[in-house]
Amino acid sequence: MTRRRTQLVGKLALCGVTALIVSLITVSAAAPESRLRTFLSKMTADGTSAAQQPRDWQDYEPVAELRSVHFDVAKAAARSADAEALDADAAWLKANPTYPILIEGYADMRGTEGYNLALGERRAAWVRDQLVARGVRVERIAVVSYGEVREACRLNTPACWAANRRADILVARVIEQRP
Repeated sequence: MTRRRTQLVGKLALCGVTALIVSLITVSAAAPESRLRTFLSKMTADGTSAAQQPRDWQDYEPVAELRSVHFDVAKAAARSADAEALDADAAWLKANPTYPILIEGYADMRGTEGYNLALGERRAAWVRDQLVARGVRVERIAVVSYGEVREACRLNTPACWAANRRADILVARVIEQRP
């Protein structure tokens, strides 16, 4: 195959992956959220992505001991009270070292889709970095951004916007063993 043809095939494959991602995001309401979450976290390819990618036989779920971290408008560093709460989260995660971790970043509805996805990624990466600084192994942590989708509150009010500016810390549980 010629070099030009190889490049064209590579570009077409990238377009196919992009179309698949867009279609999965579009139908995310109908798809099982945990499978979509795992798929999207595997697709994170830039420098802010996690060192360990989730395995396809894991399902992520919230744990009562781990709280959401909230952010001010357009900020990727948490509010001071939420940043202090990460001490307790890190302690729980260190006491339970076998669980892989997924951090989901979110933004409120204001801003473009691209900006909100990037902001959610920075928020999730900030939480990851804070947990690592507190002694949680980076190899356990994957990050993903959902931007403004899957909001915690759907009203168009300042209180709902604040609730949606968050990062959630989830842990994996094995739902099926594969060889």
